[in-house]
Amino acid sequence: MKKKFVNKCLIGLSFAGLLATNSVLAVNKVDGNEQVKNTSECGIITLYNKPPATKDIHFASINSIDGVTTSLESGSFTLTPGKHIIRVIEHVRENSITRRRGEAKNYHIIEFQVEAGKKYALGAKYNRKNRNKFKTGEYWTPVVWKTSEVDCKL
Repeated sequence: MKKKFVNKCLIGLSFAGLLATNSVLAVNKVDGNEQVKNTSECGIITLYNKPPATKDIHFASINSIDGVTTSLESGSFTLTPGKHIIRVIEHVRENSITRRRGEAKNYHIIEFQVEAGKKYALGAKYNRKNRNKFKTGEYWTPVVWKTSEVDCKL
């Protein structure tokens, strides 16, 4: 049985859970009166086909979120705030990797913390110094290469 490793992502890598089917309501008391506030906030993970190659960042796709398989054709995921487990697949375009693609561990399972109102651009950072470490997957790292504010409601 293969062991699955969950990499705790550093540098603020964060992802969220699956789209909630029902909005969550919070009740606040203001001047003795109850007010219902819709807390259906969310964050968005975006996968760009052409991330900044000058920084050795390549396209990445998401295979699953919290154990639920996603469509590899999806370019954007609207998620609830919080921690979630995401399986990220690299699409690094380097000659040394392309020739040895069958040996490579082309996915990482990461824990990602999504914040409400944030949009994350996810990519695969090619680690040239580890270019020969195919079987362990150390030749690449999932990275958030851009974060921006977004108005997001479920």
